[in-house]
Amino acid sequence: MYEKMIVAFDGSVPAARALQHAIQLAQTVHAKLVTILHVNPNLPLGEPLLNIDLDSLVEEENEALLMPALRQLAHSGISYESHSLDGDPAAVITTYADEHRADVILMGSTGKSMIKEALLGSVSHEVAHTAHCPVIIVK
Repeated sequence: MYEKMIVAFDGSVPAARALQHAIQLAQTVHAKLVTILHVNPNLPLGEPLLNIDLDSLVEEENEALLMPALRQLAHSGISYESHSLDGDPAAVITTYADEHRADVILMGSTGKSMIKEALLGSVSHEVAHTAHCPVIIVK
C-alpha cells in the first residue's frame, strides 16, 4: 500500500504531528522507507555584506531543525532517510515525490510561516492539488 512515504517537515507543530502520524502509519503498513524532506524556500538575497558563509549557516540550521525528527525515526525502527533541498516548497515536494515514486506524502496543515501562507497560498493546499500520489494533511 504505502511502501515509500514522504514527510514534508519544516519544524512546525503540525509537521511534528504529521511525522508522528507517518511513524504510526509506517509501522502499521510495514512501509519500506520514510523520507523526511525539508525544503528551504528560495530567499531573495543580494550579495552578503559581511564575510559570512550562508551555506554553512543554513546547513547548521537544517541539522538542528531535523534532529528531533530523526531521533523519533531512529527510535521507531523504521527505515528512513532525510534530505534538505532548496526551492519553492510545494514544487520541490511534488517533484521529489514524482521522481522517487512516493506512495504518499504526509504534511502539516500549516507551516511556520502562517502569514506568508495566508497571503500567497498554503503549501499543503498546493501539494494536495498538484501531487500525483495521495496527500495526507495532518492538523
